[in-house]
Amino acid sequence: MKRAARCALAFVLLFAAREMRGDAIWNIQLLPTPIAGLQFNQNVGITFDYATGQTGGVVIFARPMTGGALSPNYAAHPSPVYPAGEGAGTGYFTITTGEVTVDAIRFQMYNANQTALILEFYVPVTYRYSSHAIYNIVVTPESPASIAHNADVSLTYDYRTTEAGGVRIWSRPMSGDTLSPNYVAHGSPVYPAGTGSASGFFRIEAGDVNVDSIRILMASQDGTVELLELKIPVHYEYRAHSISNIQFDTQSPRSLALNADVGITFNYTTTDTGGVRIFPRPFTRGALTPNYAASGSPVFPVGSGAGSASFTILAGDVTIDSVRFLMTNENQTLTYLEYFVPVNYHYSAHTLANQNFKPTSPAYMTANHNEEATFDYSTADAGGALIFMRPFTEGNPSPAYAAHPSPLYAPGAGTGSAWFTITGGSVLVDQIRFTMLNAAQTELLFEWFLPAHLQYGNMALTGVEASEAGTPLAYALLQNYPNPFNPNTSIRYQVPLATEVRLAVFDMLGREVAVLVDSRMEAGHHEVQFDGRNLASGVYLYRMHTPEYVQTRKLMILK
Repeated sequence: MKRAARCALAFVLLFAAREMRGDAIWNIQLLPTPIAGLQFNQNVGITFDYATGQTGGVVIFARPMTGGALSPNYAAHPSPVYPAGEGAGTGYFTITTGEVTVDAIRFQMYNANQTALILEFYVPVTYRYSSHAIYNIVVTPESPASIAHNADVSLTYDYRTTEAGGVRIWSRPMSGDTLSPNYVAHGSPVYPAGTGSASGFFRIEAGDVNVDSIRILMASQDGTVELLELKIPVHYEYRAHSISNIQFDTQSPRSLALNADVGITFNYTTTDTGGVRIFPRPFTRGALTPNYAASGSPVFPVGSGAGSASFTILAGDVTIDSVRFLMTNENQTLTYLEYFVPVNYHYSAHTLANQNFKPTSPAYMTANHNEEATFDYSTADAGGALIFMRPFTEGNPSPAYAAHPSPLYAPGAGTGSAWFTITGGSVLVDQIRFTMLNAAQTELLFEWFLPAHLQYGNMALTGVEASEAGTPLAYALLQNYPNPFNPNTSIRYQVPLATEVRLAVFDMLGREVAVLVDSRMEAGHHEVQFDGRNLASGVYLYRMHTPEYVQTRKLMILK
């Protein structure tokens, strides 16, 4: 078949897929936001957007789940018949009696007469129901953060209680399952029965301390009876030297032209009487990004102050996935602090910007519902360019996808649009890849991956069973599921060729606490179970290391 005929056939097939219309739920908002302790009969309010191709409309139910079953003693909203097309919906649920922890919300979409289940998925949450409540929790500064000794972490929250004599509420920093060393924290007045607001603070006065959760405890007025306990996962690194309030003048994710600067401002604290130097540098897959240029550092004097810096990329087609902040002494012989901030900056001679997606991620869809996008572009290729948006799952093109063809976009700057869908199966699209090719499709001009969470098909509480056919094209270490967990979780990883793999778990002090894999693995998709029953609650790191690839992710044990 000639190339023109093949292209015409592909266009017809893809256009046909474009006209199909599935069903979707996205933009789910919960109030109060989890994690929260709630009082009996206190509602969790739910709003969402939906789309359906069912001509008779649909009904949509959101129900609380505990341990894989409907939560006991729940009450929840009925559903109107939502008409075909797109719109917005609402719902609620509550627990009427009995101490219950809601760990997921099940969404179900049925046809109008409820004879066919069209879509089902689960959203993980933590709502603890009892006679008392702590909710609308706000923690400042936002986690993660590097913090100097004696700097406060502040909390505000609302409470409810039926305790006639009132209650006391304390917020305390935790490292693992124990109180963090060298902390100072607020006392508590007696908060009266009923509903009100409260606040608190803590700080670390000395030592290198990682705070990985905040325990909020409500007790009786005399402190003898514990009424409610919540743990809020955080990551604060307390040090004698710190870099905080980091601000980038370019919001991530962003596609940038070569030589475009990313400006940075920050605050710092140091006890070194000779002053310090601070170097923000772009990193890609654990190493300095190639072809970078960056500002030098003055000597920042002892005490606290503010600084600024910038970096850029001079050549190539690269993605910066983190920025390392390095604080050294004045003559750069000692390292006081190394701190990484995740980002997603893509540098190239060609750019994509202002991507608008519909549905927005996270979204849950049936087969053949389109993920659509519009964007601005610029290309330096004199012959113009083709631009493609494609779904990826665990480092490979998603199975059973159909997607748009591309027109030839004119040289210079302009606007474009794209779409893709999954035609069958249960598939989690966890990345969206944008590529730009020259007119003859002989040269890749631009490649950029954006994170996504687009679930096609039904998702069980045990996780997503997406197709893993074929040998993977790249190394990948995936996020564990479930997370947080107690005591078991599953970790998936993939290798494109046979190689030595070491996969280990570390605490936040860098101590190795478990080795999950340490052997030669064949090319393919692999999965290993991690049992954390002998470890304390908190945040841990798991790291995959091969001769060609290193990747680290976080997991959380919540007991």
